[in-house]
Formats: sequence, C-alpha cells, structure tokens
Amino acid sequence: MTIEDACQITNGQLVNSRSSPGSFRGVSINSRTLRSGNAFLCLKGERADGHCFAPAARRNGAALIVADHARAKQWRRWNVPVLGVDDPLTALGDLAASFQSLFPTRYIAVTGSVGKTTTKELIAAALAARYRVFKSPGNFNNLIGIPLALLARNLRAANIDQYGVLEFGMSTPGEIARLTDIVRPQWGVVTRIAPSHLMQMGSLAAIARAKRELFDHAGPDAVAFLNNDDLYQRHWQSRWSRPTVTYAMEENADFVASRVKSLGHGGLGFLVNGRHRVELSLAGLHNVPNALAAIAVARHLRVPFPSIATALKKVRPVGQRSKITRIGKVTLIEDCYNANPASTLAALQTLATWPGAIRRIAVLGAMRELGPREVTWHRRVGRLATASTDLLVTVGQLAGEFAAGVRSKTGRPEVVFCPDRHRAARILKQLIRPGDVILLKASHSEHFEEIAEQLTSVRVTSARTERD
Repeated sequence: MTIEDACQITNGQLVNSRSSPGSFRGVSINSRTLRSGNAFLCLKGERADGHCFAPAARRNGAALIVADHARAKQWRRWNVPVLGVDDPLTALGDLAASFQSLFPTRYIAVTGSVGKTTTKELIAAALAARYRVFKSPGNFNNLIGIPLALLARNLRAANIDQYGVLEFGMSTPGEIARLTDIVRPQWGVVTRIAPSHLMQMGSLAAIARAKRELFDHAGPDAVAFLNNDDLYQRHWQSRWSRPTVTYAMEENADFVASRVKSLGHGGLGFLVNGRHRVELSLAGLHNVPNALAAIAVARHLRVPFPSIATALKKVRPVGQRSKITRIGKVTLIEDCYNANPASTLAALQTLATWPGAIRRIAVLGAMRELGPREVTWHRRVGRLATASTDLLVTVGQLAGEFAAGVRSKTGRPEVVFCPDRHRAARILKQLIRPGDVILLKASHSEHFEEIAEQLTSVRVTSARTERD
C-alpha cells in the first residue's frame, strides 16, 4: 500500500512531507517483531503506549510510523515518514477495511458469549470441504486482532480464498458495530447470549444488544444464523424481516439435533433433522449447537451433507478448550481458556455425563469480569455443581465462593479449598487415582494450564491407590 493511499484512507497528515512517501508492506504494532518495510502503528494499551516504541520501530526498519497528531509533530524531523491521525486504532481499522475490500472473499462473522472459537473452526472446516477458506487465527477477534488478520493476507496469492470466517469478540458496546463496519460480512452467526463481561456491560440485556450490533450494522441482505434455544435470538426474529436460518436442540428450528449420545473419550454423536448422522471429536453437549451452526452455514452455501459430516469429525479442540488428556487411567478435561457461568455449567455437565468415570473431580477457579454480582454467580454455579461432582476443588479466594454455594445433605461433594494453583496441583497429585475424571475450569487469567502441566507429569498407578 502506498503511503499516499494510507493518508487518504485514514484522513491523516504526513508531518515530514520532505521524506520520500514510498509505500509499505504489512503492518505491525510490536517493534520487536516488526519486519523491515512494515508500517508501525502506535496503539495505546492498558499496560503500554505504542508511541514509546516508535524510536525502536524506526531503528528496526519501519517504512511508516502512524501516531496521534501531537506525537507525530514531535517526530517531524525523522527520516522515516510519520503519519499523524486522530486515533491510531481507528486508523488500523480503516486500513483493514480498505485492504479487505480488494479481495473477492465474502465473510461469515461469528459472535456470542460462548463457543465462538469452536464454532468458527467448525464452520471453516465444513466450508473447506468444498471451498477455499480463510479464518481468523487463534484469538484474533477484537478491534486489533481482526484488522491485523485482514492486513496480513496476501493479495497476490495464486488462489484467493472464497470465504472467510471471522470471530467477533467484544467487552464493551460498539465494538461489534465497528468490526462489522470494517469487515462488512454477508453472513452472521450467533452462538448463545450468556453472562460474560458483566463488569463492563452491566446486564444480560446489554450483552444481547451488543451482540445484535452485528445485524444492526450489516447490510439488509446479510443472512442471520441464530440459536433458537436462546430467548433473545428468538425475540430478534419477531422484530425483523432479515433472512434468517435457525438451529436448536430444544426448540423448533431449521436444523435440529436429536438422539445425542457420548461416544466415549470425548466424542459425541447425534442426528440432524432426524436423518443425517454427525460425529464430533469434541467433548461436551455444548458443542452440539456449535456444530449445528456450522452445518446450517455450510448447507446454506451448498456443501453436501456427507462432506460436512466428514469434515466436522476431523475438528479437534482448540487450545485449552475441552482438551482431553489421558494420564494412565485418569482422564483430564482441560477447559481453562476462559470461564463464565454458562461455560462453567456446560463443562460441569460434560463432567457429570462422562462415561465410565469412577470419581468426578471439578477443579474450579475464578470466573472474571462478572461485575458486582460476581459472588452471587460463583455461589449459584457452586450450588449447581453439587450434582456433577464427587470432589470439588476450589482455587483462589473468589473461587472459594463456589464452595459457599454447595448444598448437600449427603456430604457429596467433598470440598477442598486451595489458596492458589500451586497448592492445588500438589493436593491433586496426592488425591487422584485410577478411574478419576478431572475437570480444570477457570478464566484464562488464573493460569490453570500450569496445573495441567503438573498433573500430566504424574503416573497414577494401582499400587499407589492401594497405599492411599
């Protein structure tokens, strides 16, 4: 992209116009990973201000520095072009919007409170059975990640992707609206509206309004794929004439799952509309609606059902989302990428229905960003966990509220409180025995992956069980 084009796209001002305008290839927001010829955008974060790293980016070969007007003027004598803009983050989105419009790719946006990443992966896999597909990498799902993913695409590639599947996340109102304006998706998928980011959003209704921004800002012909088991999404349909495709497990819908059963070792099988057999290599009943969303999108785009079924069976857990590990005769369910009440209850349901478990152990850490009612939410989930577990291990002060919610006259489950994850790992090493199924569930900030690393180094033997 030429620097002159960047000036026009961002409505910015080149403060050192005597320098050669030239062009840049790719963008960076990290001076350490910047490649020579990249444009460096000075984004302000919670912990660091990108403007502080502009000198390093200059030394590392940046072809353009994009900064706010005040800082840009201070660098007008630099020998690298410096572009002053009102807001570098807005400029990043504007550059991405302009660049992605050069591609013939049409986009599917996936949002919701739970299951976004898994649903994105399932949709991409199902579409890839027939088409060339681009998908946003990892957790690139916000006002920084999505533009970076789009700007990293290769316009000169021999085979340009026909469809793109992007995950839209948010923590405050307006973010999904902005992402929609940048991407202009032709299809939108919503998983489920559930309590998350309540500290910022305040209420479930506010979360629903924020998710609906996807359709409020998409074109009138953009197709909505909605979960009919969700009350808010059913309500939306009564208020619009937008083309809509529905999926559900309990309510009537265009795509309905039935005869769901566990296949053991983290697999699921079910029928779609009473006829088509689908098997997943993913644990948990909550992944059935995720798969239904993928099936709905793929069928809408004319992918044959047998091809969809074959593709979905090959999808594996992403990161720390319902990752299944066998430690001798112990099963570890590692689901600690994130946590909110809905996802925690879904994980507990997976634990409760795990076939062949001799003892079910739930290791629960804090669910973050739930606002002033966070204690209430933890106690509520703890009360519901009673029926799912034989042993409940809570980790950290806030997670101790899970135990406060436990009500059991029979003494089940046993509850163990651990002040931190290191203590939890030591106690679990002493407690686990063959036949145990252990769930690790917490927000990512709790770093439960460290507990998983400790447990996977343990060899659980029958001899040890007899000594215990």
